[in-house]
Amino acid sequence: MPLKQLVYEHYGLQLDGLAEPRLLKAINALINSTGKTDTVALIGLLENDKRLFDDFIGQLTINETYFYREVEALDWLVSHYLPLRLNETSAPLRLLSAGCSSGEEPYSLAMALMERFGPRATSLFSLTGGDVDQQMLARAQRGLYSGMAFRTLPPHLKARYFKAYGRQYLIDDALRDWVHFQTLNVLAPTPESDRHAPFDVILFRNVSIYFDEEKRRVIQQRLSERLAPTGVLLCGVTETLGNDLGILELTQDQGVFHFRHANAAAGPVSPVADARLAPDSRPVPQTPKPLQRRSIEKATNGEPPHSPPASFKQRLELAREWLDHNQFDDAEACVATLLKEQPWSVDALVLAGLIARWQKNADHAQTLFKRAIYVMPECWPAHFYQAELFRTGELPRSPAPLRRGYEATLRLLDANPTSPGGLEVMAPPIPPGDAFFLAKRYLEAHAIGLEDDDGL
Repeated sequence: MPLKQLVYEHYGLQLDGLAEPRLLKAINALINSTGKTDTVALIGLLENDKRLFDDFIGQLTINETYFYREVEALDWLVSHYLPLRLNETSAPLRLLSAGCSSGEEPYSLAMALMERFGPRATSLFSLTGGDVDQQMLARAQRGLYSGMAFRTLPPHLKARYFKAYGRQYLIDDALRDWVHFQTLNVLAPTPESDRHAPFDVILFRNVSIYFDEEKRRVIQQRLSERLAPTGVLLCGVTETLGNDLGILELTQDQGVFHFRHANAAAGPVSPVADARLAPDSRPVPQTPKPLQRRSIEKATNGEPPHSPPASFKQRLELAREWLDHNQFDDAEACVATLLKEQPWSVDALVLAGLIARWQKNADHAQTLFKRAIYVMPECWPAHFYQAELFRTGELPRSPAPLRRGYEATLRLLDANPTSPGGLEVMAPPIPPGDAFFLAKRYLEAHAIGLEDDDGL
């Protein structure tokens, strides 16, 4: 397909398998907006209209991200690497989140730096988020978030750096003004106009799974051009070995793997005592008002006798809404009553598993996902999220269940690309096409890891 090849050449995105429906949908939208149906004419429009091409690409990318993802790398940067660099060179140090999507990663870094260095952080560091998706950059600049974006953010940080804004949360103005967002195509050379480069730290995490090895080589070469001589590049935990391509040198410190220029010093990093680094104490703002409790009380004991109780479906939807707003206790209590009524409801079991996962109760989450699979072997969301527990280290890493979960997801979705996975009330927690794409990439990354282990 010529348009698929065009996207691959310009942006490196692989659009195979279940990613193709997303491409077809984007092509139909392009036809409707331009009135052109000829492929050659469409390609010409995209190549000559950058804004149109950017909007087209924005419909093709998966933007699954959240605050404080893989927090160990953030802790290492803030507590060890950056203090050492500040002691060796003049501020500000320059940090880049490449493939920043809707901004959760650079804002997470901003929060971590503010916690460690206090208000001085804004003068010690410059923060940049870059992405090819213009719609995601616009969302990042707005700084409005809700639901699962907060799944792993400590509650006291949410209270400190966000304020309620309708049914969403708006990030603190100081952080939003601090982080600079810009268009970034990681396949393109660094433009001379990029005044923020070179960078002392580049985060390229959970992005490279969308590219084949040929494009990863080009990308790493481009990122190495943006990296300062003594800077570091961090990839996602599952992506590190797949990015060890000989362009940058893979090193590790305190269990955190990262890449450096081969001629850069790579000694151990330790905290540095420096008067500039002492954080200031700040009062913690009042916690934002939570989503109001409503249908459960009415459905059980707070409603007049003539009013019928809320249906199973309504209560399930309410529990999902509470989960999206991080009101885990309310969501858990609601789903517990639902499971008493219908112990083998696949919807309730999957939702309960997600709640347990975000409450960091991985063992219970696995039990619930297993029950869902027992009731409905075709429940690909349960297979997918059970594998996620092992991939992310929430459960002790084990190759067999990780592989089985992702392989089951691929098998089921290959047979029925739009399958709801046995869910009758909820929409799948992740779109089936995205689950297929991610399961495939994670299996490939897992295979690379096994090859490396076999060679030791």
